[in-house]
Amino acid sequence: MGNLNKVVLVGRLVSDPEARSSADGVSITKFKLLVESLPNQAPDIIDIVTWDKIAETSSKFLKAGKLILIEGRISVRNFEDQLGQKKWVTEVVASTMQMLDKSGGTVAKSAASQKDAYEDVEELPEGDLPF
Repeated sequence: MGNLNKVVLVGRLVSDPEARSSADGVSITKFKLLVESLPNQAPDIIDIVTWDKIAETSSKFLKAGKLILIEGRISVRNFEDQLGQKKWVTEVVASTMQMLDKSGGTVAKSAASQKDAYEDVEELPEGDLPF
């Protein structure tokens, strides 16, 4: 079997997203997502990075406290800080984002995820449910 690096998280933003652009002009946002764990356990706070259209949507519509669903992959990278010490960063790089808070009676989705939301879904004939 091949490798798989896929993460699905539902949580609330700890603070407003930090928006910036890469050297190539690509939009990037970073934010922290508070995700509840098992009962009687402290929640996890996970660093999230979004790029391009998802980043534009994130910076425009997300605010602290918003409930969202993120789908993406775990990224572990390292760099040297200003003192020359090696630092490690673990974050989730989002490939889709869905806003779960209701807005005007409908569930809002990011424009980037709406387009691809059902591309890989295979239609089953009636009566042929997989369970």
